[in-house]
Amino acid sequence: MAKATAKLAKAPRQSRSTAVVKRPPGFPVFDDRGRTVVWMTRTVHRQYDVEAQKILDKENISISHWFYLRVLAERGELNQLELSRRVGIASTTAVPALDSMESRGLIKRTRDPKDRRKYYVGLTAEGQRLVEKLLPEIIDMITTSLEGISRDELRAFWSVLHKMENKLALMANGSAIID
Repeated sequence: MAKATAKLAKAPRQSRSTAVVKRPPGFPVFDDRGRTVVWMTRTVHRQYDVEAQKILDKENISISHWFYLRVLAERGELNQLELSRRVGIASTTAVPALDSMESRGLIKRTRDPKDRRKYYVGLTAEGQRLVEKLLPEIIDMITTSLEGISRDELRAFWSVLHKMENKLALMANGSAIID
């Protein structure tokens, strides 16, 4: 038993990333730490959510509610299905969030007069006030995170992101969330 343990201890350990995934040669799908573009995008998104939530906490707004408020502020009144699609959340999941925001007086829902099964959702004056109050702070946070990045680097970054978005939209055959 001791010999077997000693033999295992001498065996070289594989790093977790090379043991799990074989990296294709050539095109850099992984960074030097073994992360994909998708992984890094998710990480950065989560970091932005954490920083934004610090700002939103001042008004007791969750990040998920903020997404609805921002879409409504940008697009105006939308039917509930379109709002859910633009936020990227299933319409059934949206109902409790919309109920909560409506009870706080941030949104209003009105029935579609042509189809009583459908609802339109719009911001109330209070919802608009909150967006107008919080958005400058969110923009400041984002701007601060971009300090030290040149205009050319940022233009290149946007160009790459748009190309990725377009490619993924093509792959989705029309079922992609585009906003």
